[in-house]
Amino acid sequence: MLSPQSTPYDWCIVGGGIAGLTAARALAQHGQRVAVLEQGIIGNGATAAAGGMLAPLVEARSAEPHAVQFGMEALRFYPEFVAQLQAEAEMSVGYRTEGTLVVGPDRDQTEQLRHLFAEQQRLQLPVEWLSGYELRQIEQYLSPTVAGGIHSRHDHQVDNRLLAVALARAVARLGGDVVENVGELHPKRVGQTWRAEGNGVSIEAANILLAEGAAAKALRQMLPNLSPHLRPVKGQFLRLDQRELHLLDHVVRSTEVYLVPKNNGQIVVGASAEERGFDNRNTAGEIFELLRAAWECVPAIRELPILEIGVGFRPATTDHLPLLGRTKIDGLAVAAGYYRHGILFAPYAAHLLAEHLVQQTSNQWIHTFSPERFHEPNRQW
Repeated sequence: MLSPQSTPYDWCIVGGGIAGLTAARALAQHGQRVAVLEQGIIGNGATAAAGGMLAPLVEARSAEPHAVQFGMEALRFYPEFVAQLQAEAEMSVGYRTEGTLVVGPDRDQTEQLRHLFAEQQRLQLPVEWLSGYELRQIEQYLSPTVAGGIHSRHDHQVDNRLLAVALARAVARLGGDVVENVGELHPKRVGQTWRAEGNGVSIEAANILLAEGAAAKALRQMLPNLSPHLRPVKGQFLRLDQRELHLLDHVVRSTEVYLVPKNNGQIVVGASAEERGFDNRNTAGEIFELLRAAWECVPAIRELPILEIGVGFRPATTDHLPLLGRTKIDGLAVAAGYYRHGILFAPYAAHLLAEHLVQQTSNQWIHTFSPERFHEPNRQW
């Protein structure tokens, strides 16, 4: 994209996915000179594979209280974030507010949803139970076997691929540099600064922010004690074309699948959750299961052309919470490990992180998500 400047930066961000781009923008807004170095193509990893759902309500589980609470705060942050970003980048990011329907296409799944709804009520979340008839009044192509489900008006979505483009554009317009195809990076300390080199690119910065995806090669090299706490969770997905046969306006989910309609006429169908390391192959069985589950929710889905089949790797930590904040190494910070919540969490996390790094502020979330937490045996949550 851009050639980095020869003079030192305040921050070098390693990783050009949702974590790195949001952090770079937030730091640039605080007057920091930033450079984003991406091994491949900006936003082309887990960010591109995501569904783009902003869904802390329908995904809420009492077993994950920190994720639920942070997700709610992140969702409230999103409208202002989107408005500012679209103005900076002069483009739309496909932010949609129709809400989400979580449906039960058979009796067993409907009963599972009733248990989920009861749990959401205990958490006092603003969701409602609708009958199958009421759900079909909202989305007419839902299966006649759908007997009931959850309507979450406040769970929204964004076009994750447009979001990455807009963020890169905003970083550049705020004076930062965004560089693609730098290959594998090995940042190292040189005197009072850090140096990062790769594929003919060499820059110096006062600080390094590791914002890589699940592979996290630089993180694993520089923070080997943290490496065992980060793993990939494979997700296979499809993109279908509903431009000729328009089936959905709302996000539709079951216990087995999600269908996310985008402004460009595509529907994202996903996603498997597989503990298979970095196996990047699509498999017939998982794709079949996704299509079967999608067909059970919306039978007419079988008429839609397939545009894309792909794989992404969610960066999951052992406690399924992000890695956010400074490390014990001087000038080295982390913004990673967002697992399945990256598109939702990253903008708000970047906002808090930039305040923490630049203004030396701290808060509950910087403490909770500290990358040092795994080395504190007596930590109190």
